[in-house]
Amino acid sequence: MKKKRIALMICALVLALGSVAASADGATATIRVEGMHCASCASSIEKKLKATEGVEEVRVSYDRKEAWVKYDDQKTSVAKLREAINSTGFKAVEEKAELRN
Repeated sequence: MKKKRIALMICALVLALGSVAASADGATATIRVEGMHCASCASSIEKKLKATEGVEEVRVSYDRKEAWVKYDDQKTSVAKLREAINSTGFKAVEEKAELRN
């Protein structure tokens, strides 16, 4: 009985530490994008961001003129995300970025 209790405690500890590590590396950013006029524009930006190392999830809205990105902040940064957007011919507006960890 004592061994089973210890095994359960170890398992719970491992799971707890794993979830802390996963949330510590994750971040989100909402970046204002100028120049989008249609869904194809948004699709181009989304494709480029998804190909960026460390990016986990992307949503781009041409209606809202913004890109929402979930990324691993150990592998990439908001500056790199902006560079990826700018490389598509659109303009990532710096002062409008919102970060969350």
